[in-house]
Amino acid sequence: MIKLPAIVTFANQKGGVGKTTLCVLFAHYLVSKGLRVHVVDCDPQRSILRRRSADVERYGDGNIPFDVSRGKTSTKGELAELLKAIFSDSTHDVTLLDTPGNVITGLSQYLISNAHMLVVPFHYDKTTLSSTSTFIICLDHLKRSMGARMKSRLYLVPNLHDSRVGTRKELQLWDEARETYSRYGTVTPKVPRVADMERFSTVMNFDQQAKYVTPAFDKLYLDIFDTLDPYRKTESQEAEQKTPDTPTLVEVAHELAKMAPMNDAVSIDTETEKETTEKTTTDENNE
Repeated sequence: MIKLPAIVTFANQKGGVGKTTLCVLFAHYLVSKGLRVHVVDCDPQRSILRRRSADVERYGDGNIPFDVSRGKTSTKGELAELLKAIFSDSTHDVTLLDTPGNVITGLSQYLISNAHMLVVPFHYDKTTLSSTSTFIICLDHLKRSMGARMKSRLYLVPNLHDSRVGTRKELQLWDEARETYSRYGTVTPKVPRVADMERFSTVMNFDQQAKYVTPAFDKLYLDIFDTLDPYRKTESQEAEQKTPDTPTLVEVAHELAKMAPMNDAVSIDTETEKETTEKTTTDENNE
C-alpha cells in the first residue's frame, strides 16, 4: 500500500502511445473510487489544459470531477517548487503528472524518481517496442544510480492493442516483449484499440471508455490500496445507499404465491355465486 498523497507519473519517450488519454481516464477512475485527484499537465503541448478549457465551454463548470493545472518544469527550481507543492497538498489524495514524450533528462528524472508509480503506455509494434525498451533501460540505469532514493514502481500498459494485427513472428515478438518487460515492472492487462478510445473529456466520464480501461486500472489501484473497494463513498454511491432497494423478481413471485389462495377463494366464491344466481333464475322461469 502506498501512503497518500501519492504521485503517479505517466511517461514514455515515444509519442502517440496514448499517454495523455490514459492519464485523464485514470483520473476519472480514481474519482469514481472517491479519491480527490489533481492532474498536472507538464507536457509543452498542454493537451489536457486545452481539453479542460474546451470541456468547460461545452459542459459548463458546475460538475468538475478533478482539478487540472499547468506544471512548470523548465528549470530545476520550478521542478522543486512543483514537487514541494504536491507533497504539501492536503486537498488532494493523488496527483497525476502527464510528462512530455522525450528521453530522460536531468530535469525529467526528478518527476520520474519522485513518483510513487511510473506508468508507461506502449504499443505492440516494432517501432514502439524499440523506443519503449530504450526508455526502460534508461529507467533501470537511473534506478541503479539512485538506489533506495528512487522508490517508483514501474507499470507498463499495452495500450490501443489490436488483436487482429500481427504476423505469427510478430505475435511471438509481442509475447517475448511482455515477458521481458515483466522483469522490470508490472505489465497490466491490454487496453484495446477501439473508436471510443480516440477521444477523452476532462469533465465527462464515458462508460464505454471505462469498461475498456478498468482491467488495467484495477491493477494499478489494487497495488496502491491493497483492495478494489472505494477509498471513500462518492455522493452518488451514498444516494444509492439511501434509496430503498427495489424488490427482486423472486421476492415479487413469493408475495404473489402467498396471495394465490386468497385469489382462488375469491374465484371459487364468484363461481358459486354465479351458479346460485343461474339456478334461482331457472326456478323462477319454471314457476
